Amino acid sequence: MNVKRDKSDISPKTLDDFQAVLDNTNTMNMGYPMLGLTGTDNLYLPDNILGSVSEPERNAYGWAKSIYGGVSTGDFSSPYVAIEFCNIVLDGISGLTISSSQQAQFNNLKGQALFHRAMSLYNLSQLFCKPYNVSTAGTDLGLQLKVSSDPNEKVDRSSVKETYDFILSDLKTALTLLPQNQRYATRPSSRAAQGLLAKVYLSMQQYQDALESADASLGKDPVLLDFNSSKIDPSETFVFPPYSNQLANQEILYFACGQTMVSLWPVYTVGFADSLLFKSYDKNDLRKTLFYNVSSTGTAQFKGSYSGTYMNFSGIAANELLLIQAECLARNSQPAKAKVLLDALLVKRFKAGTYKALSVSDDKVLAAVLTERRKELAFTGQIRWEDLRRLNQDPVFAKTISRTINGVKVELPPNDGRYVFELPQQEIQLSGVQQNIR
Repeated sequence: MNVKRDKSDISPKTLDDFQAVLDNTNTMNMGYPMLGLTGTDNLYLPDNILGSVSEPERNAYGWAKSIYGGVSTGDFSSPYVAIEFCNIVLDGISGLTISSSQQAQFNNLKGQALFHRAMSLYNLSQLFCKPYNVSTAGTDLGLQLKVSSDPNEKVDRSSVKETYDFILSDLKTALTLLPQNQRYATRPSSRAAQGLLAKVYLSMQQYQDALESADASLGKDPVLLDFNSSKIDPSETFVFPPYSNQLANQEILYFACGQTMVSLWPVYTVGFADSLLFKSYDKNDLRKTLFYNVSSTGTAQFKGSYSGTYMNFSGIAANELLLIQAECLARNSQPAKAKVLLDALLVKRFKAGTYKALSVSDDKVLAAVLTERRKELAFTGQIRWEDLRRLNQDPVFAKTISRTINGVKVELPPNDGRYVFELPQQEIQLSGVQQNIR
């Protein structure tokens, strides 16, 4: 962990001081890893502009053996900075003497810190660990699990199982401490913690647990945006409510944004949606115009981030959780219920009066859910990367991705070692931990 701060740089003393540490949105809510998305089948980078993107982006796009070279990466360091802030808060508040009137604030603070730490570790695990496999998780290399605010403490790598167990423990404890709702969407609530639990369980392929957590997060009457609303205007630069008005999008349970990357920012006119992905949207599907700008040549560029800015939304929202519910129901032999949920989402995504209820056989419902999951969450965080890693373990949905770069065809087969990113070389030199083999 290339984070060498002096604890005296941050010296909060009171509960309000510690809340201010966690309210540092640049550290706690921005800069989530995004590089995995560059390696998915959702993005297309033309040959003539590959030189315009950073070395790590270019290498991730082409599935090179080495990603970072000599370049430092925020995908690794930024989450560990957030983890350090969490540990400063957890260590600091543990030494405070509080009154009974401060207990709720104390609990809220501790729950927020545990959530943020779990969220950072989860995102790191999707780049720097193998996908969770129950038969190998105990021996596969996991993350460095730092629980002390001492910046000089060195920690070896855990196993994947230990990493996931740690994440689950943080979240389950956070659930007992957090309020159901927060004043700001940048502060995690118990609903957000349940949502993150659903994501973690999904990545572990523990579908009943994922379903229960998604149910608990959304409740009986989840709020979904109706894309037919006059308040959502495809001609606007930012289609959805901006960060400054974060509570205006009621689908958002926890607000966060990803790392800034040239290949994903429409302002640079560099990266485009894969042509087959874009063509998969029905002509009456409003996502086709709300999510994308289309050039005169027919190339589509993503613009529809729930961040309300050029930055990709990387938080937790109701649309993702509903799709988790639908997938888990389909996998748990409840396809009819899965179809009901998918219809509830899509009727709000299609032009009013044009959507026809899903009409597929029960054995095709899961595939339909996964298709809509890709379309709905195409450029949200690294979700497509996470899904490819998870689904590649199932022969039915395993997929080889291929590209042609400068006339050379390159491929990424299912379960390839390149689905696990190398640790930055500087981290290997500083900590001496074992490197991933790509």
